[in-house]
Amino acid sequence: MHPFSSLTIFIFVAGYITARWDLVTRLYELAFFAWDHGVFARAAKAFAVISLIYACLAIPLDRLAAHEASVHPRFLVHGISAQEQLRRRGSF
Repeated sequence: MHPFSSLTIFIFVAGYITARWDLVTRLYELAFFAWDHGVFARAAKAFAVISLIYACLAIPLDRLAAHEASVHPRFLVHGISAQEQLRRRGSF
């Protein structure tokens, strides 16, 4: 490989590693900052509240829908399409 292109690749890789390391250290500092300001605790509380709201709304709605589906079942018309039903009635 040409020496200039080898040097260029090595410089690029070194810059890439340096940039990645900088991002990792910033993420590390951000995590400490968030921990000090209670971000994780507030996020956990919000998750718990949203989960309770879901449990209080979605589960009863699911049970209600299952009950209504059993009370008012929808039967298939023996596999006949809507177009065929209209044709047999003479409406099509």
